[in-house]
Amino acid sequence: MSRRATPIVLTVEERNELRRRVRARTSSQQAAQRARIVLRAAEGTRNIDIAAELGIARHTVQQWRDRFAAARLAGLEDRPHHPPPRAYSAERHARILVVACQSPSELGWSGQTHWSVRDLARYLGEHPELGIGRPSKSTVGKILQAAEIRLERL
Repeated sequence: MSRRATPIVLTVEERNELRRRVRARTSSQQAAQRARIVLRAAEGTRNIDIAAELGIARHTVQQWRDRFAAARLAGLEDRPHHPPPRAYSAERHARILVVACQSPSELGWSGQTHWSVRDLARYLGEHPELGIGRPSKSTVGKILQAAEIRLERL
């Protein structure tokens, strides 16, 4: 189901700024492409034709047309990216590091001289009393790497 494209009417200042962004040697290619999209949309070109001309998806053209219509030039700027909330807080990281720095035999895993990431993740998952949860081996590995801890050197 298609919908009508938002009509774009530019002021002289906006048109000049968009042309400047297209020509600028120091601006990003993304900024230049967004400016091209809006300029072509202001000429009355259909989204599908703009997409074919620029070699991008029609949805991308629609998105930048709509964002420009809603917020004018400010709508063409990148929105801030917010990382997802951490699954493991700094306190949990610290608990994992404390366990990692103890030898497995001290914690009841006899026959091992040091942890592997897999064994450490399994141990943490098997002991809910530690209050850490069930971290995957990749999560444990990333936490150890961020703390610059090498298990084979402990």
